[in-house]
Amino acid sequence: MDLTMLRQMSRRAYLDAVLTDTVDQDSAQLAQILNMAYNIVEPTPRPLQPSEVADILQKAPDLTAIEYSALLQYLQSTGRPYRAFDDFPHPPGALILPPQAKRPHQFHHNNQTFSCQHSHVGNSAIQFYNPLSQSHDTGFIQTIYQLPLEASMQTIIGVSPHQSLPFSEESKAPFHNHPGYMSQIVDVQPSKNIILLRPDYIITHLTTYQRPKGTYHIDQDTLIVCWALNRGRR
Repeated sequence: MDLTMLRQMSRRAYLDAVLTDTVDQDSAQLAQILNMAYNIVEPTPRPLQPSEVADILQKAPDLTAIEYSALLQYLQSTGRPYRAFDDFPHPPGALILPPQAKRPHQFHHNNQTFSCQHSHVGNSAIQFYNPLSQSHDTGFIQTIYQLPLEASMQTIIGVSPHQSLPFSEESKAPFHNHPGYMSQIVDVQPSKNIILLRPDYIITHLTTYQRPKGTYHIDQDTLIVCWALNRGRR
């Protein structure tokens, strides 16, 4: 695995160098195509009519009390003054969080498919910007919520971050001393804490490789995560 990752990074670096340094027309066109693929602009959500919102909410399942409270707290933390649907009386023009939401198994973002872990493990593994720690973390998408907010369908994902190993264990693997691998070895069990995020906080898909107890002399099952799929796009 280490050799494969090193070889792929070397090939990518060589391709970038060729595209940058070569001035012939074919190379210039290829570089333009790649840059267009790396800078995809998400379409603006289509405004929903009140009848469409009512139809969506009628068909969507109810949120549990825990889910509703977490979503309401998340929206309020972003500076949007949402109110609970049963917090009467509501002032005119108030933003009300509905008690229903769709829970699709997957969604599409930047021409890529992201899934819940129970639906597709590979598509659920992501590197993301964590607004709580203001750092780049990795984890699995556990839940996808889609609901009408401010007259448009919006997606919010629930991510369980990967749990770091104690440094004494993590340092037994080679990744800590070689950041160029863009990899980390973590606990095979993700955290039970769920972080709610917008899809634009996703940086890239991950590749994951589960390893049994004893790998690198680590006395537990582990998971190797690699974010080299990012290729410097974000």
